[in-house]
Amino acid sequence: MRRAPTERSVAQQAFALSARHPGARVGLHTGALSCTLKLTPSKISRTYAVRIEYRLGQHPRVLVLSPELDGRLGESLPHVFSGDALCLCRDGEWSGRMLIADTIVPWASEWLFFYELWIPDGQWHGGGEWPPPRSVGSPDPPGSPGGGKAG
Repeated sequence: MRRAPTERSVAQQAFALSARHPGARVGLHTGALSCTLKLTPSKISRTYAVRIEYRLGQHPRVLVLSPELDGRLGESLPHVFSGDALCLCRDGEWSGRMLIADTIVPWASEWLFFYELWIPDGQWHGGGEWPPPRSVGSPDPPGSPGGGKAG
């Protein structure tokens, strides 16, 4: 009996991203990929250019390239890590066995939807924990982009 791989290869991730998002620009590098695509969270939303960076064994990092995400007066953006990488899930909710196209991309679109709701009223309706729990001496929590071990 054949076992499922512990992690999808970057080639498998790239193929799934290209298949589900034909307009995406996907680049493969040694053990890593980058993908730029456009997301429109709802019929009345703006369209956002998003870049996903993924290195095998790490958590994908998602950045909004345009339009620039505006904070509210006197408030920082909620649910973002250092460098404005989006916080899309709790530690351990994503693993390299999952396809980025089926998880990270829809989660990023959902994040953008909740961001648009946050702008007028200052309430984050997307749930989650913010700020997330931090490990002692760690600038970002484990599993976060730039943080400790991927979850």
